[in-house]
Amino acid sequence: MSWLIRAAAFVYDFLADDGWELLVGLVIVLPLTFIAAQQAEALAAAVLLAGVLATLTISLARKAQAVSRSSS
Repeated sequence: MSWLIRAAAFVYDFLADDGWELLVGLVIVLPLTFIAAQQAEALAAAVLLAGVLATLTISLARKAQAVSRSSS
């Protein structure tokens, strides 16, 4: 059972250390994509693409804001 805890800790560190926005985006986008895939394949692709773009935009905007604050 300890290997499961270590694996979960690794996944959390891998995702959350890059930014909590990426982790939250993953948790939101994957189930939405799964639900959309039940309806239509093209809809699932659109949901996945929109979710990835939104998550990256939010994450990059927060990083740029942090960099501009630290350089001021």
